[in-house]
Amino acid sequence: MFLFLWDKMGFLSNRIFNMGDSEGEEVSIIRELEKRNTKVTKLVMGDPSRYFEIQKNIKDAYNKAVNSGKTFYLDGPGLPELRDEVSNRYLKLYGIEAGKDKIIITQGVIEALQFLNYSIIYKNDNALLLAPFFTGYAPCVTLQEGRPLISNLKESDKWEIDIEDMERLLRISKPKYLLITTPNNPTGSILSKKSMEKIVEFGKNHDIFLVSDEIYDEIIYNGAKFTSLSKVATGVPHMILNGASKNYMATGFRIGFSIIPEEDKKSKELRDSFVKLSYSRLSANTPSQYAILEGLRNKKSHEKFIKGILPKIQTRSNLITNLINKTEYLTAIRPVGAFYVFAKIDFTKLDIKDDKEFVEKLLKEEHIQITKGSSFGFPGYVRIVSLPEEKIIYDVIRKIDEFCNRHKITTRTI
Repeated sequence: MFLFLWDKMGFLSNRIFNMGDSEGEEVSIIRELEKRNTKVTKLVMGDPSRYFEIQKNIKDAYNKAVNSGKTFYLDGPGLPELRDEVSNRYLKLYGIEAGKDKIIITQGVIEALQFLNYSIIYKNDNALLLAPFFTGYAPCVTLQEGRPLISNLKESDKWEIDIEDMERLLRISKPKYLLITTPNNPTGSILSKKSMEKIVEFGKNHDIFLVSDEIYDEIIYNGAKFTSLSKVATGVPHMILNGASKNYMATGFRIGFSIIPEEDKKSKELRDSFVKLSYSRLSANTPSQYAILEGLRNKKSHEKFIKGILPKIQTRSNLITNLINKTEYLTAIRPVGAFYVFAKIDFTKLDIKDDKEFVEKLLKEEHIQITKGSSFGFPGYVRIVSLPEEKIIYDVIRKIDEFCNRHKITTRTI
C-alpha cells in the first residue's frame, strides 16, 4: 500500500514544480559551448563584485574576524552591533527610528523573502507583485503554494505603478502583501515619491502589508531621487528589505537587512516570526557580519567608494541604452538606478517568436548570454547587465545588432 502511494506521488514534493520557468536549456547550451572551449560573454548576473573591487576595510575586517576566531554561531537575529549600525544608517539617510530589536540580519534578501512567505502565505493565499520583478519573488510565493497576483508597471510612464490595475486585482482576490522594488531590477527605474505615497494609501485603505526591496538604494544616477518606503509609511504596517550585496558590492557575503519598524499587531507578529525562523537556521555568516559592520561604521570610506563607482555605472548604463536605441530592433528607457538595461524587442521585424527563443538563439549564435524578460514576469523584453567595461559593451551590442540583422524578416515582391 505504501509502496503504491510512494510510486504515484513521486520522490519530489509538488512544491519543487511550483518554482516556475527554468533556465535549463540555456545551461545545456553553455555546457556544449564550453566543451568546445568557446568563450561565452555572460551579462546575466547582477554581481558587481565581479567588476569592482570590494572596499579594502571590509575585506580586512573579514580576515580579522576569521583569524581572531570569530567563526562561531551568532544569535539568530544577527550581531547586535551590526543591527545597531543598520538602525543608524536608516536614521541618517531617511530619518527613520528603528532600533536593533526591529532589525533581523538574514542571508541576503532572498532569505528574508523566504521568511516572509513562510510566515504569512498559506495555500492559495495571494501576494501582489509589480512586474517586471526580480526573478526570485514569484517562486518564494509558489513554493508556499500561494499565488502571485501580477500588476504591470507602465512602461509608457517610465515604469510607474498602475494604481487602477492594482485596484482591479483586488476584485479578484485580496493579497496578504504587496511587494515593490525601487530602484527596480530589471528596469533600473525608481518609483516617484508620489507613487510611493499612493502605494502607502493603497495598503492603508485595503489593509495590505507593504514590503519594499531597496537593495539598490545607493546605486542612483542620472539626476534621479530615491524615496524609501519607510520615509512615507510611518504608522502603516510595512517592512524594508536591504543588505550588503549591491551598495557594498559584497554579494557572496550573503548579508541582508530586514527592518520591520512599526508597532501594530501585524508588524509585531511578523517580527516574532522572523526571529523564530532566524534561530531555526542558527545564524547568518559570522565573519561576514563583522565585515559588514566595519563597512557600515566607516562611513567616509563607503561614501568615497560609492562616489567612485557611480560615474562608471552611469556611463555604462547610458552607453548600452544609447547603442540599443540606435538599433532597428530594440528600444530601452534610460535607467536611473541599479545596473541593468531592460530592452523591448520588436518581433514584427524578426523571424523569432518570443524572448525565450531570442535569448537561446543569441547564445548559440553569438555566444552572448542575457536574460529573457519572461523570467521577470514581462515577456517580450531582455535584461542586459550594464557592469562590464565599455569595450565589452560595444562588442555585445554590435553582435546583438548583427544577430537581429540575420534574423530580419524580408518581404519578397513578385
